Amino acid sequence: MLEHSKVLLIQTAFLGDAVLATALLEKIRNESPDSEIHILVRKGNESLFKAYPYPNVRKVWSYDKSRKWSSWLELRHDLSEEHFDAVYVIQRFLGMGLLSLSIGAKRVVGFDKNPMSLFFTEKVKHEWGTGIHEVERNTALVKSWLGEKVFKPCLQAPEIAMSPDMRKKEYICISPGSVWETKRLPIRIWIEFVQLLPENQVVVLMGSPGEIELSNQIAEAFQGGKRVILNETGRHPLLASAYLFQQSKMSFVNDSGPMHICSAENVPTVAVYCSTVPSFGFGPLADWNRIIETKEALTCRPCGDHGKKNCPLGHYACGEGIEAKALFQAYQDFLGSGSQKI
Repeated sequence: MLEHSKVLLIQTAFLGDAVLATALLEKIRNESPDSEIHILVRKGNESLFKAYPYPNVRKVWSYDKSRKWSSWLELRHDLSEEHFDAVYVIQRFLGMGLLSLSIGAKRVVGFDKNPMSLFFTEKVKHEWGTGIHEVERNTALVKSWLGEKVFKPCLQAPEIAMSPDMRKKEYICISPGSVWETKRLPIRIWIEFVQLLPENQVVVLMGSPGEIELSNQIAEAFQGGKRVILNETGRHPLLASAYLFQQSKMSFVNDSGPMHICSAENVPTVAVYCSTVPSFGFGPLADWNRIIETKEALTCRPCGDHGKKNCPLGHYACGEGIEAKALFQAYQDFLGSGSQKI
């Protein structure tokens, strides 16, 4: 059996990908508790790992994509001095594949779709579009070391002060944004959904600074009314946002980073899929979850492996075809399930 006293995980893609990588942290923690773990993520995502509550993660490294080459060189120098037993390259990009091979680790394991996989100690088949979840795909990287058992991602954000209107486990979160426009449920549908909710249901709008306008449109639709709509979009650092999700009754999200944060915190989740599909392997993992997507069989969906900046055909039927009453039904299903956290 392989023994690794010190390993490096590399995942410098988007926020959600970094969150899902905590499933590997959990696997290593449980099945090789004496192993020291380092993880390399995109700059800006490193604070998230302050919400990983276990000390086996010794150091979180960051890759600054705004200065790719100089940051890459710095990392190559610094990581070379760590003398890792193994590096596990979770992503499939050339730069990180090359970095993994350049730091003198005893073993390098990555996916066969990485351009540098020919030189890896071990390459693992990357299955896509078959319904296999990303955490299962990632777990395959360490199968020869730790076996097949899959663990869920894990985050536990530290407590922050909240608005008096945010009573723990009583408000719901809505995250209307996504990096990709074709992953965003149209704002009018979010507004219609909120209109269906009980008037005393507190709604907290969440998102990054770049998504403020999306949340503003929802909040402005209810100005002057009796509903409590708290627009927290762009107001909190990543770790604080994770805590607000963690304390919600349930969260409504697009196929985006907040969905994966909710998975890692086991927050009841309603996930909306527009141009992408759950079979890509990035679905919600909370114990209670629902997936909402159009009921129409669209030959154009999915239109790509990721989202797009706009609908290639101009009609955006995958988003426009989703009904607010489907979201409300999920809300009612949860209230009737007895699954609410206290």
